[in-house]
Amino acid sequence: MKKYLITLAAASAAGGALAQSSVTLFGVVDAAVTYTRGSGDGSAHKTQLTNSGNMFSRLGFRGTEDLGGGYSANFWMEMGLQNDSGTGFPSNSNNQASGNGPAGVLSFNRRSTVSLAGPFGEVRLGRDYVPAFWNTAIFDPFGTGGGIGANQIYFSGLGGLAAPTGTRASNSIGYFLPANLGGFYGQVMYAMGENDSNALVPGTRVPSKHDGEHTGARFGYQSGGLHVAIATGRTRYASGDLRVTNLGAAYSFGPSLMNLKLTSELYKESKGSTDAKGVLVGFQLPIGPGEIKASYARYKLEPANAVREPTSSKLAIGYVHNLSRRSALYGTLARISNRNGAAQALAGAITMPGRSSSGIELGMRHMF
Repeated sequence: MKKYLITLAAASAAGGALAQSSVTLFGVVDAAVTYTRGSGDGSAHKTQLTNSGNMFSRLGFRGTEDLGGGYSANFWMEMGLQNDSGTGFPSNSNNQASGNGPAGVLSFNRRSTVSLAGPFGEVRLGRDYVPAFWNTAIFDPFGTGGGIGANQIYFSGLGGLAAPTGTRASNSIGYFLPANLGGFYGQVMYAMGENDSNALVPGTRVPSKHDGEHTGARFGYQSGGLHVAIATGRTRYASGDLRVTNLGAAYSFGPSLMNLKLTSELYKESKGSTDAKGVLVGFQLPIGPGEIKASYARYKLEPANAVREPTSSKLAIGYVHNLSRRSALYGTLARISNRNGAAQALAGAITMPGRSSSGIELGMRHMF
């Protein structure tokens, strides 16, 4: 028995040496004082202490185990935080409005995946970002953070925050191409709505077994200063499918310490009888320990048989001053202009149709 225990201990030690593991705790805490205002009769302004003005506040755990031969097993669990109030964000169980969890609870809503990676690429299972989200996040200088500079197309769009699969999908199976393809990369995703095979829309005889199913793909090329990517996605809803397609491009000029990055995005989506289009252009310019960034976005709804198409445009400019590699101070100015009945406003404000909304934001971000 003693010899067996010694042999087992030796085998366990050898296995531990071959399969190296690591677990990392990471996160972002970001808070800002934000003032936004609308215009016209019935408009409203608001002063708030907000979160995620520069980067989304979050808390996460990720880990990897080296399986040898270029293979690894990985996990990623990440939750969103509203650190101005100490609360979290809901998740979604079935990619449908009926699957939204309770607001304010802490949940691993941002990502919760397990994956196997190797020379073939990576297969990833769980709640993850849909492919079409990445172009909107990467090719806007302000990203999709919750601040007043955040992507106008994303926050106004049919496929943005209002859609269960505008950013992420639950119950997903994803495949990512390997990284050694000479600058080419890509991913595909299928996510299940997990409905019964005989499911019907409540109160009707309309089949809903595919409600909440999402399929998407993204392919791109990045080498030197050039980065271009195209993505598409479709979510099947009983009330009408949501389709999103976007194309992003960026080019960086100059040495690393003075790197001007020009970005752009073209965006098209449809749901039911409503189409929408958007375009964004912007730049990022490092200046000493900081960075200046700016963007202009235009978003237009195209309802069927509409005489006038509601249109909104947004101009934003900001500065981020890095105190260290982890901490930064930032400030942003933004203004939205509306036409033809559009009434988009910066977060917290209320503006009348066809009028404008403006705001200012000053905050601090720390990463760990």
